[in-house]
Amino acid sequence: MNRHLRAAARTAAALLLVGVPAALATPAAHADPVLMVCAGTGTQTYQPGITLTTRPTTVTNTSDLTTCAGGPVTSGHHRFGPFATTASCLYTPPAGPDAFDLTWNDGTTSHYEGTYAVLTTGGQLVVTSTGTVTSGRFAGKALQEVVAYTAPDLLQCATPQGVTSVSGPITVTVAG
Repeated sequence: MNRHLRAAARTAAALLLVGVPAALATPAAHADPVLMVCAGTGTQTYQPGITLTTRPTTVTNTSDLTTCAGGPVTSGHHRFGPFATTASCLYTPPAGPDAFDLTWNDGTTSHYEGTYAVLTTGGQLVVTSTGTVTSGRFAGKALQEVVAYTAPDLLQCATPQGVTSVSGPITVTVAG
């Protein structure tokens, strides 16, 4: 990986870790205006747990968006999965399609479809998903989700049960 890409990855991860979601939400001159930014915690669970050896596992992602600013809702959550894959504590999954339903605090929903990419920096997984809300609240609007999962505990990775979950800060931005 070239040094410029590594530096950009470290900067993005640092912004997420110090809780500066507004930096991610600042639109570029050509970007759609930001309508709402939500922050909270994302959790990824593994059954069975991930170890140092790649093996089949079932993954479920959940996100609790505890604060939303700038829009008509104040919080929300979503769940993605479960889905079967192969994984380990040392494996970075490839990019792929992403789809989930967000449920907002007022009972409305948003169906999202897009693609995700994963960057591993310092053992930490930074997952960025970019796409469009295809139906429900915010239909037709752009959505970006960034979650920085903590690095799996390598000592736990070395046990037969492995690491069963990781979590970290999440930011969801709706623009359009």
